[in-house]
Amino acid sequence: MTNAQERIIGYGRAGEALDFKLEEAIPILERTPAVLSTLLDQLPEGWTRVDEGPDTWSPREVVAHLIHGERTDWIPRARIILKQESYRRFDPFDRFAELKSERPLEDLLEEFDKLRSGNVATLRGWNLKAKDMGLTGEHPEFGAVTMRQLLATWVVHDLSHIAQITRTMARAYTNAVGPWTAYFRVLQRDVRQ
Repeated sequence: MTNAQERIIGYGRAGEALDFKLEEAIPILERTPAVLSTLLDQLPEGWTRVDEGPDTWSPREVVAHLIHGERTDWIPRARIILKQESYRRFDPFDRFAELKSERPLEDLLEEFDKLRSGNVATLRGWNLKAKDMGLTGEHPEFGAVTMRQLLATWVVHDLSHIAQITRTMARAYTNAVGPWTAYFRVLQRDVRQ
């Protein structure tokens, strides 16, 4: 196995490689809105607008980004793959669209939950089989990608943004924890999206 394949597959218990399984991925996709609502809803605004400096995102901007992805990225691209027409190129995804929404965070969280619920229902309704996971579409940057890769990326995208939100919030207290900073790798690393 190459290093690139190892990065795609990931590792589970005791170094065991995890392969993508739709039935194991859907529960992550279903839980993400509840995780974000539990973490962010009704927090003081300072927590939801904090960022890590220039060119970084606040928790509320991440939620706006996730909403945009629900509308324009995952399911629309999966539809292109499933159609298997001669033209299978995905529309480019604007990662920065809608970040600066001034709608109340509660509204953003509700919209994300509604959109995600609909998208997961669509995904389940397709009743995808093993042969469907190998179908391809064309990513504007990467070229041919499979349905399996797209859906696995959707899961990792969620988990990555949950980690980003919690990292950003933790780093807001970097100075406040004083000497305990030495115990928290999250406060020591220079990780940006």
